[in-house]
Amino acid sequence: METIAVGLDGSAAAESALRWTVDLAGATDAGVVGINAFHIRWTKPETPDRVEQLAERRGQLEREWLKPASIAGLAVESLVRDGDPRDVILEAARSAGADLLVLGRSGSGGGPGFLHLGSVVEHAAHHVPIPLAVIPASAPTAMRRLVVGVDGSTESRLALEWAGSVAKKMDAEVVAVQVMEPFLEWTPATSPDNWRRDVERGIEEWALPLTESGLSVIPVAQRDLHPADALIGIAASRQADLLVIGTRGLGGFKTLHAGGVALKVLHRIGLPLVLVPAS
Repeated sequence: METIAVGLDGSAAAESALRWTVDLAGATDAGVVGINAFHIRWTKPETPDRVEQLAERRGQLEREWLKPASIAGLAVESLVRDGDPRDVILEAARSAGADLLVLGRSGSGGGPGFLHLGSVVEHAAHHVPIPLAVIPASAPTAMRRLVVGVDGSTESRLALEWAGSVAKKMDAEVVAVQVMEPFLEWTPATSPDNWRRDVERGIEEWALPLTESGLSVIPVAQRDLHPADALIGIAASRQADLLVIGTRGLGGFKTLHAGGVALKVLHRIGLPLVLVPAS
């Protein structure tokens, strides 16, 4: 990871997102790019000089917001762009060559969207081609335990790979979780053919590249719950600092970038979340 882009707007969630970004960037030697959408609401005529003054003022604010990253000794870049934040942030992250986009769970823009998150987060979840981290206000920056949802899909394998690379840098452990669809099981728990053992063996196989590198990966099998409920519950019970999932699993409608499980988790979770797309 070389560059982390973070959306800034002066909100509590954006401050939390920046703190989280600074901690991750410090551990991974990544640079930080702060992005602010300078959106002029044309309620009255504005002269070019006035627009330039407003943009400069916003630039000064963002440089002030970015001070924690500068104080931490990180390479810092400030980008202020005019336009709709939903478009500006994604385009700025792309042009900066960011490997990760970090957004606060809610911002200072117009009202919440249908997920009761910021509309920028909703838009990014469906369109961003790089991993997206969504950070709630007052989120902890430490990462001692990462929970990852796995199901054999391309996205979940990439999510596991992403979590493993971060866990190595943060000296954290990984809990890999697979949730099975409800079914009847008559095999005794002591049997080597028991469903839980079979699922855990599959998880261990997917995680083999990580364990061979010396990383601790704990396999967890769950069933008879909606995958989103299971992932959120296990993340809470394991006192995880971060949940990492793919934007899509093996099922669902491929025309949507973020699937139903990802959106449900995004809507409900109260700890930092990273969504990893296939691209």
